[in-house]
Amino acid sequence: MGYADGASNTLGSDNWYDLWFALDPHATLPINGPSDTQASISIPLEVGKSYKYYMFGTGVCCTLSYSGLNLFFNGDGSTPGISVFGQLGTTTFLPNSSDTLSLDVTPVSGSGKSFYSSGGVTVVLTGYNWNDSATPPGDVCQAFSFTPAPGGEASTFGSLSLLVLPAATLNLGEASGSPGTKITLAGSGFNPSETVAIYGGHIGVLPLFTVTAANASGSFDVTTEEPQHPYGPMDVYALGLKSGKLGAATLLVTPELVISPAIGAPGGTVTAYGLGFGAGETVDLYWGQPRQLLGTATASELGTATLSITIPANAPAGLNGVAGVGLTTSAIGIGAVEVE
Repeated sequence: MGYADGASNTLGSDNWYDLWFALDPHATLPINGPSDTQASISIPLEVGKSYKYYMFGTGVCCTLSYSGLNLFFNGDGSTPGISVFGQLGTTTFLPNSSDTLSLDVTPVSGSGKSFYSSGGVTVVLTGYNWNDSATPPGDVCQAFSFTPAPGGEASTFGSLSLLVLPAATLNLGEASGSPGTKITLAGSGFNPSETVAIYGGHIGVLPLFTVTAANASGSFDVTTEEPQHPYGPMDVYALGLKSGKLGAATLLVTPELVISPAIGAPGGTVTAYGLGFGAGETVDLYWGQPRQLLGTATASELGTATLSITIPANAPAGLNGVAGVGLTTSAIGIGAVEVE
């Protein structure tokens, strides 16, 4: 069962627009309809298979800049197993642990994961794209045709892709950290001596690195640096390249400020490098004491931001704090300058 974009879901007989799913981008009928009472769906997922579903909604709902997707499993319509959000018209999405809506439009917490594990199986979301009302090109190259769209305009459309694999185990030694810090990964349940690929954020991109599972239990233990990633949950995956087994865990990415050079005199210039802020958000930088705004930077899609700052003329000698504040996420990163 699914829920997307804050205004479309698959639960029939409610006050919200229905979300229709199809296996073919040129379909004329959804797999869960076309009547409102058929909006709810149940899709069996088989181990070892991948699935791509095309989503159709109504054009009225897409005045938003961002869109969210919740997927519900095993008949549980109140607690989402997978919760992500992303900017319209892109294939980039992030796990969402903030408030979201259940199928009956009740506020609940998001899962903060792009995977769901149960009964020895892991289902991972490998792609999610939701578009604004527009003419093609797009994932779904047709106007809304399951039922008439209001005013006859083209519908919103998108797709989601799922991969269903046998589960292995992956544990992280740290619950949170900023990009560049050391994290420990421990995996087990893989084939002995098989190569295991480690991914940060999404499967389908280049792996961060590979490791060899050792001994009869097919386990490994490795320490690495946390990759660049925006603020919030980051899913980490370990995929056995022979067995197809998948281990998954979630790390909370937190911000940090790195100052270079880390020492200077009043009136001198240093550079602040922000890590782990929200993707594309505005970041204000402040001097600690006396508190004053040093400047503003815009974070990249990976949450990095760079700004040249001037040490205030009234900065006291010794260690002084510098803070970066994300205006969208309210995330705070701390750095320091030794004032001569």
